Amino acid sequence: MQRNTLTAIALAVAAAAPLAAQAQSNVTIYGLIDINLSAEHSGDQRFHGLAHSELNGTRLGFKGSEDLGNGLKAIFTLESGFNPGTGTSEQGGRLFGRQSFVGLEGGWGRFTLGRQYSPAFVAIDPFDSTGSSDRSVGLLSRKTGGVKPAYEVRFDNMVKYRSPEFAGFSVDTGYWFGEKPENAAGDASQRREGDGYGVTGLYNNGPLSASITTQTVFRDKTSGKVRTNGLGLSWDFGPAKAFLAYTQDRELGSQGEGKARTYDVGVAIKAGSQGTVAISYANRNESNDPKAEDAHGWSLYYMHDLSKRTTLYTGYSQLSNKDDANYSIGNLTPAAGDDHRVIMAGIRHKF
Repeated sequence: MQRNTLTAIALAVAAAAPLAAQAQSNVTIYGLIDINLSAEHSGDQRFHGLAHSELNGTRLGFKGSEDLGNGLKAIFTLESGFNPGTGTSEQGGRLFGRQSFVGLEGGWGRFTLGRQYSPAFVAIDPFDSTGSSDRSVGLLSRKTGGVKPAYEVRFDNMVKYRSPEFAGFSVDTGYWFGEKPENAAGDASQRREGDGYGVTGLYNNGPLSASITTQTVFRDKTSGKVRTNGLGLSWDFGPAKAFLAYTQDRELGSQGEGKARTYDVGVAIKAGSQGTVAISYANRNESNDPKAEDAHGWSLYYMHDLSKRTTLYTGYSQLSNKDDANYSIGNLTPAAGDDHRVIMAGIRHKF
């Protein structure tokens, strides 16, 4: 049903595109398909078959704007994630699960409402040498072990502001609502469950890019919460680009007092005019928790651009789980303490 609805919307927008172009000439249909052959191994478990969304999440999107005059414009984005191997919707079956927002943009910045990327994602995601590929060990910073991070990719019901850039500096901040009702006694504390906020500072000037972020999510009505603080750094040397990302997760209140630290270091090296070799190493260490779940691993990717829109790639990742840890970097869920290895080769096409 979701797939039929999405197809109908795509056809309707495509049919209306000429009229939209006459009215405002700024509605865009875009997308990306990323699919690969994959083999995984963890303990006595095996997976062989098609996987998807490795370099980037497969998507179909619609975006546009309307000039309102005096430098002000209305903007929107509707973006659906899907599995190209089966045609089914991702993000829990949501129609526009990747992004769904509307807002205003001007010289003062951009103000948007809806399902959007979190401030922590904006801060950390660009600072993995593989581009935060789906099975890169750099994604340890998003994993839940004995300590749950506040670092999630996107949130529903977000109010978000993005500042313009001044001398390389900009700010990305948001607040999102869990939309829990008050209880019968009128206790508003329950309403905070699922609420959260985040603030990210960004710098991009010449070879140096940097970020710093803090993000908090209230996990229950008793004000138990988790917080992620992090930073990212990269330096472009020309033939190579170095990356560093660091996050610290902490549970507070009724969530417990656990802490976890994750770092990811890597380098992307140019291989001729069309190729890139990316290497990364990541380590996650949990403390102050009797069920600490630690892990480390490395990834090696090669991306070859056939054109500006089409890329062939291959990659290998190996993750070593310690003690009770069972972090996954693919389709398998390792048993506690089992390593996880992935090798894949695929193609990404943008349109």
